[in-house]
Amino acid sequence: MGEDINDTAKRELFEESGAIDFDITPICDYLCDYPLTEDKKSYYVRLFYAEINELGELPNSEIDKVELFDALPENLTYPEIQPYLHNIVIKYRSRNIYLAKQVKVIMERPLGSKHPNHEFVYPINYEYIENTIFGHGEEIDAYVIGEFEPLESYEGYVVAVICRKNDDEDKLVVSKNFDIYNKDQIRALTEFQERFFESEIIIFNNKTAR
Repeated sequence: MGEDINDTAKRELFEESGAIDFDITPICDYLCDYPLTEDKKSYYVRLFYAEINELGELPNSEIDKVELFDALPENLTYPEIQPYLHNIVIKYRSRNIYLAKQVKVIMERPLGSKHPNHEFVYPINYEYIENTIFGHGEEIDAYVIGEFEPLESYEGYVVAVICRKNDDEDKLVVSKNFDIYNKDQIRALTEFQERFFESEIIIFNNKTAR
């Protein structure tokens, strides 16, 4: 029997990385149209996200070695489309991987500080989550809610994701409690900055972190 597209993805992941223990999930299907294709044909393509748990030896194939990057390298095979697909993967991670996870936020813009370029003061603590990388090669930003003093750092759970529809970056919302703030309250607390963007809020609606 022939393999289907999902089996092909698993085989290709092994052949091109040596991955022997992994979890792989389809994210979306898209059309890759001429002139982006070398043979000037149109193809429907499926994008996958893989969490690799263990790498084995590279099989004898067209891949010479595997290198890891914190951001997209400059020399891409398909520079017209790969950055766009990379952003889709990053958004998938923020919406599906980080929600309900415990994280540490480093505050470079604490409550009461002024934005360096715009005329507003931060009414809540805000900045980035430690040990993360977003599509622009920098850490994922997060709002901290439920705390009313300026903080240097904060550990809590990702209780919501603000999915920006007209921007490459999503924002995470972090708190120690899952059941205090609803979507309307989160939107009101982050409106000082999120008013410039069209967005959807995905909220974690169980009271216990997984």
